[in-house]
Amino acid sequence: MEDKFILPQLRQDLLYHEFEAEGLKFFILYDPKEYALQPIELPIEFLPLLQLFNGETTLKNLCEILDSKNQPGFNQEPIIQLVEVLDILGYLDTPKFHEIKKDIDEYLASPVRPPVCAGNSYSKEPEALRFEIDALLNSTSPNGIRAGANAIVVPHIDFRIGKISHEVYSAGYHTIKNTEANLFVIFGTAHYGNSDLFMLSRKDFATPLGIANTDNEIIDELITELPYKPSIDELTHRNEHSIELQVVLLQHIFADRDFKILPILTGSFFNYINEKTNPANDEKFVQFITTLKSIIERKSRKAVYIASADFAHIGRKFDDKFDADTELAQLEKEDMQLIRNLENLDSESFFKQIVDCGDSRKICGLSPIYSLLKIAAPTKSQFLKYNQWNEIETKSAVTFASMSFYQS
Repeated sequence: MEDKFILPQLRQDLLYHEFEAEGLKFFILYDPKEYALQPIELPIEFLPLLQLFNGETTLKNLCEILDSKNQPGFNQEPIIQLVEVLDILGYLDTPKFHEIKKDIDEYLASPVRPPVCAGNSYSKEPEALRFEIDALLNSTSPNGIRAGANAIVVPHIDFRIGKISHEVYSAGYHTIKNTEANLFVIFGTAHYGNSDLFMLSRKDFATPLGIANTDNEIIDELITELPYKPSIDELTHRNEHSIELQVVLLQHIFADRDFKILPILTGSFFNYINEKTNPANDEKFVQFITTLKSIIERKSRKAVYIASADFAHIGRKFDDKFDADTELAQLEKEDMQLIRNLENLDSESFFKQIVDCGDSRKICGLSPIYSLLKIAAPTKSQFLKYNQWNEIETKSAVTFASMSFYQS
């Protein structure tokens, strides 16, 4: 039966590039049209094999061809597994690919991004959701917290972990609940894509509380004024939670206000860290920040900037070779030094501390926090709350904090 199995047609619009790692040769197969769910990395020996994925070659034919070319190392089972993986990811011209393509095309054509966290991180029922958010916001008192912030750092950790996340979110949002802002610029960590330093979305964001409109006039101005084409990466935004969690909080807090959002996912700073270079010396980074700030001021937007940012990620789930609880005390010391740098409005020392350890603590909020400080240019700050979530089951932990920043 398997001998008669016909290898599906590999899509003809794919690209690949070869590379070496530790003396071995590989290639990355990827989809420039971005229908495939992710790139796939394979040993270079698989390249001629993929050329036989033509909708005609049988599994038996393939094994005979490889044997004749003195490549007998392949057997049927891994080849069948490869077919399954390629099909799931959208690399084969099969019904599965056309299903993926239809879904993506329909999403890209829609002006609205539907929620991905409703029904899991928070309730999909509006009344229940309002109750949940009220409980979150009331988990801390606003007493002693200075209001009037023009920028805040808040987590994007799951609401469901309870009080330890609620009180950190709550403290941050207390500082802006009386703002007159009509634009919330949200810098979110990009967990699922890294196409650029800054990745915009033109879509309005839907949640159970309604539609938050995106300020496309600002995006139009960015496209006109930047010397390069800014990235509109709708697919990276599609399944990302870091901005959505802030949107639903804003919708509840400012339910009676007509406001807009500017959703910006920030890409990894890996290259800066690896090369020990500084984003502030990168012309592209500086141009985006300065141009966006200029447009917002010229358009007379009353803006509040939000960095949706967690701090460290350690332990087994994050590929560390140690249990998180053995490092929590030391980690808090390191995190508090990061926070002191932010309190001092010292974005460069904040960045340098992470560079010096090679980002060993995996600070996913690095790029949104750094970007926020550069564009908001605050003159004062306030540290609000810090917590750690130790997930015993996975021997892993995530840390997070809230801070507020002011112009005077």
